[in-house]
Amino acid sequence: MKIRRGFVFIAILASIAAGRPAKATPKSSGDAREPASGASDLRLSDPHQELLHLSRDLKLKKDQRAGVGSILEERDREIRLLLDNEPLSQEYLEYRDRLAARVLEDSNAQIESLLRRNQKRKFDKELARDHETR
Repeated sequence: MKIRRGFVFIAILASIAAGRPAKATPKSSGDAREPASGASDLRLSDPHQELLHLSRDLKLKKDQRAGVGSILEERDREIRLLLDNEPLSQEYLEYRDRLAARVLEDSNAQIESLLRRNQKRKFDKELARDHETR
């Protein structure tokens, strides 16, 4: 099953939260960026590409796009800070992954708060479908 690009990072962190090993997105993917330190196999999806994907799939209004874009930028910044630190131990890696999963959950909740009922259903279905593929 093809995973939509905008939800790749969401699916990766959902697998971390579920305690399953995360699979990295392909390095050759045009919409993924590698952390500066290379300390992790995880890749961040481009917040601008993810916004385009969500805008198209959820038919976001202008004000929703602005809000979702801000949330995605902040999520990218927070996750990048976590991934850019050189891991000192396995415990740190586990702690970092839990923090990253929490950032993801919080940002998804913030995005959902901006969506209309029918958009929330689509968003939730997409998250569930991507979670099942991991």
